[in-house]
Amino acid sequence: MQGIADYLEIHGPWSLSIDPGASGNYQEGWLKNWRGDGVIAYIEDPAVAANLRRAGIPAVEVFRHHLDLGLAQVGNDEALIGRMAAEHLLERRFSNFAYCGYRDHLWSDLRRAGFAERVREGGGSCLQHDSVHTPARLAEWERGQEALSVWLKQLPKPVGLMACSDGHALRILDACHRAQLAVPEEVAVIGVDNDEETCRLANPPLSSVIDNPRRIGFEAAQLLGQIMARPQETKPDSPLLIAPVGVATRRSTDTTAIEDPIIARAAQIIREHACKGLTVKELVSQLRMSHTTLYERFQAALGLPPHQAILKTKLDRVKNLLKQSDLSLEQIAEHAGFKHAEYMQVAFKREVGITPGKYRRAAGA
Repeated sequence: MQGIADYLEIHGPWSLSIDPGASGNYQEGWLKNWRGDGVIAYIEDPAVAANLRRAGIPAVEVFRHHLDLGLAQVGNDEALIGRMAAEHLLERRFSNFAYCGYRDHLWSDLRRAGFAERVREGGGSCLQHDSVHTPARLAEWERGQEALSVWLKQLPKPVGLMACSDGHALRILDACHRAQLAVPEEVAVIGVDNDEETCRLANPPLSSVIDNPRRIGFEAAQLLGQIMARPQETKPDSPLLIAPVGVATRRSTDTTAIEDPIIARAAQIIREHACKGLTVKELVSQLRMSHTTLYERFQAALGLPPHQAILKTKLDRVKNLLKQSDLSLEQIAEHAGFKHAEYMQVAFKREVGITPGKYRRAAGA
């Protein structure tokens, strides 16, 4: 809708009827008596598309759940979305990959195909699992989660996993918790849509491919305008595909694939407890290994010593709180595991290059 508004600010105005449930009105008799000039719509039922074609009303479809509707279409480049997710995980040095999508959904299949193709180009292979999109009953949902947990346990670790959407990624994270699998150390999860609330509420916060619905709206409005101006011309032969913008990286993939299981466990402990005041001495005690051995293996696996990883985790927490809250520096220091706000400010300036106050102002918090 924002993209349509962008178009109308330049080329408008149009008189619009906006109805999320309007597809139920697109019956043949209703359409014959409707005095509208054009339609932009999500259409899942081919019969609705057929009614629009018979009525001769210019229409642009923007869901792309079906490719044989006989209407002009604008939508996501689903295969490119899959490739972008794979590229993100390949950059993190994963060698095991998996895709989890929805059964009998074209857009999910296209994302899987793009993901698997890019994985193969990188020398890997992709395991896959399909779930029911909308279980009819809670018991069916529970059975699906248990099956997902079993599948996740069987995957080679560490594994980079693409979920077909942010919503489905939440189900995958739930299944990982049930299976006691560490995210992202054992299973790194990336979704699609970059739904801000969903991604931030996820545990851990979810990385996501950023698609471009605003551009889809603009291009759909522009195409509809062209069709309405020249209704006798044939519709475009192929859909207009809109590329994703990029990847929003959050903690669910903020890792490098760690083959050493002890260091993977160390990274998990740091992620979960650094902001609670974890020290290297406590880490050594939990892992039951010598200080020297931990440093050597940690450096070899991650390219930095454990004390630096602890500090990075704490400072990442500081950055998030500076951007997303109005807490005082003393409160932020407490939440991030620093005993004194003064030391937090010194460490932040040394590592980030600016003071916490300047960072907050630059972030617009």
